[in-house]
Amino acid sequence: MPVLSWTLPVVGKDRGDKPLDPEEVWQGLLRKSENPVPFIAGITACRVLERHDEGLLREITVADRAKARERVTFHDRRLMVFHQLDDPYLAELRNEIGQDEQGVTTLTITVVLSAAGKEKGERDSSFLESTAGYFGGIMQPIVDTIVRMREELTPKA
Repeated sequence: MPVLSWTLPVVGKDRGDKPLDPEEVWQGLLRKSENPVPFIAGITACRVLERHDEGLLREITVADRAKARERVTFHDRRLMVFHQLDDPYLAELRNEIGQDEQGVTTLTITVVLSAAGKEKGERDSSFLESTAGYFGGIMQPIVDTIVRMREELTPKA
């Protein structure tokens, strides 16, 4: 399956900002899993349909009209996998917390195309370009929103 991936450090735009630790990023991803609206332009609504220990089932609304269900699974407080239940071209989206060479917390978003998505990409290069453009374009806003939520995410002593 074709895979597209992007990684960014999770730090504010001001160089004096302290990078977020992995737990702060995880808490931000938990919020994004339940309500992606503040994180991703174009998603206009989200409804959690089921909750379980390993994740949740949600329905997102894109541009106030298209709906899609995603089964979100949580792995070791470092990886969330968004299994696409209704999109014929996407198999899953992964949000993974890591570290760069300097020890700064990073967020990697990986898009895994389905077999139909791979075929469509082979037939139509604009499909891959638009998919890469969309997901590459949402990376910085997701990181920026997690950084802005830092005060809410930091546990009170």
